[in-house]
Amino acid sequence: MPTTEAAPQAATVDAIAIDPLYGAVALGSEPPSAMLNRYVLDLLNQDKARSDAAWAYAPADPRHADDAALRLLPDVRNLRLDSDVPLPRDDGQPPRLLEVPVRIRAMTANGTIRYHGWYRVQPSADGHGWQIQSASLQPTLD
Repeated sequence: MPTTEAAPQAATVDAIAIDPLYGAVALGSEPPSAMLNRYVLDLLNQDKARSDAAWAYAPADPRHADDAALRLLPDVRNLRLDSDVPLPRDDGQPPRLLEVPVRIRAMTANGTIRYHGWYRVQPSADGHGWQIQSASLQPTLD
């Protein structure tokens, strides 16, 4: 039976392409940074159903959400989220809880407001993506 080198090499390439940090969700799922950018866009567009769907447990009252400061900003014209590499927050291999450091700039009718902090994300119930578990945002002084 003939053998080839292609099969072992393909397995090696696949192993290299999978970032172990994101291994708790299905291969090909969007990274947490993309999910958070989509979430911020949904907030900007006031799409409550989609922004709530980004959470594992959506806050019943936006005034009591972990990121209430962001959710309740009036007259938001532009919202930008920059994120850094997530940090594992559990001992799982792969980790099931990641903390994504973020910097947010919100342009409102009254000026620009900046926040820094983090969003913690966990795999969705079906394992096909990430959902927000909690958040901590603090205003940043310029």
